[in-house]
Amino acid sequence: MPTNQNIADMVGKGITVDAFVSQMKPEYQEKLNEWQEGFTWVDHSQEVLSFMRTRSDLHCSIIASDWCGDVHRNFPVIIEVMNQATVPVEVFVQENHPSFIDVFRTLGGKSVPKVIISNTSGDVHFTWGPRPAFIQEPMAYFKSLQLKDSDSEYAAERTKAYEGIQARYGEDFDYQKLVVYELTNLLSQT
Repeated sequence: MPTNQNIADMVGKGITVDAFVSQMKPEYQEKLNEWQEGFTWVDHSQEVLSFMRTRSDLHCSIIASDWCGDVHRNFPVIIEVMNQATVPVEVFVQENHPSFIDVFRTLGGKSVPKVIISNTSGDVHFTWGPRPAFIQEPMAYFKSLQLKDSDSEYAAERTKAYEGIQARYGEDFDYQKLVVYELTNLLSQT
């Protein structure tokens, strides 16, 4: 499932996961930690990733911003999956790499986290993010309306999309299974 994109000029220029987390404002670290603490491996998904441990040709670049709620929720799960698959990870702070996120827009927007899996030469295998497909559906519907900021229904429809996203995330950690499933499925196809 190659994308014909190459990020060789970016590979190796990001920061470590620890560096990203340590530079976060304390209130954002706290939110990230809450979602991290709720993560558990279920349905044998951890064992499913064991096939990846024989591969040494993959690389994970994550574009993220410390203030983003989707990063707080999904970043810890992404890191757990990549650790189990033994895929090295580097992080690019969106605000420091505006042209990088421009290449990997979601539905026309600069949504994060954006996961980019490439080989070590930078050939992109797939991208994922900012959230699982089921949770993304309300935003996809909103974008399909092709409303402009000036349209009278824009604000109401945008609010409805974000409310739909929050409802699908829910208040617990069940959504994390979707992140694991989608990333594991994509990795198994590389």
